[in-house]
Amino acid sequence: MKKIIFILILATTFCSILVAQEKDKYLDIKVTWGVKAEVNISGFFVSGMSEISSKMRTGGTGGGFINVELTKLFALQGEILWHYKSSDFIRQGNKGDFQYWGTEIPMYAMFRWNLKNDRRVYIGIGPYGEFGYSAKLKRAGKTIDLYEKDKATELSAMEDFNSGFGVTAGYEFANGLQINVGYKVSITNVLDANSSSIKMHPETVSIGLGYRFK
Repeated sequence: MKKIIFILILATTFCSILVAQEKDKYLDIKVTWGVKAEVNISGFFVSGMSEISSKMRTGGTGGGFINVELTKLFALQGEILWHYKSSDFIRQGNKGDFQYWGTEIPMYAMFRWNLKNDRRVYIGIGPYGEFGYSAKLKRAGKTIDLYEKDKATELSAMEDFNSGFGVTAGYEFANGLQINVGYKVSITNVLDANSSSIKMHPETVSIGLGYRFK
């Protein structure tokens, strides 16, 4: 149900962007697009069980974005990003290697300050949804598929969807090259089994480069 609601919101937003693009010659709306690549550092906030903790590790992110400039100071930006994330899970002193692949779709309200020589500084805030398609934990020579459902309970160790909020900030040079930093935290408990007693919320810090085609 959460996925369906998010997809409907996303579809409505992008339809609005397409309509805005059709009307930009009348409303002076400017639509541009670009690409980005980042290094991410990710982990989890864990509560409800003191024996479990998470340590952030590095991964990689790549994707693209559409920027809809509504005024000189404000724009909407939708992105689609593909992630590889990793972190350590420590349970009663035993370390496990968590590895994740997924797709994330953020939507930002962007506030910008134009500088001299066609440069700009910007900051954005908004929601995101993330769809995981592989999550595995390697510990003591064994690999556990965290999305595989238990036959008895029909529950998996983790949910394959989460949503939350993010903030991004950056600097854009006159040629369209960008330097970006960001932070995202999930409001969704990604645990499926034992979710009533243990809470686990993903968080991600990112830094990277982008390029906006003018």
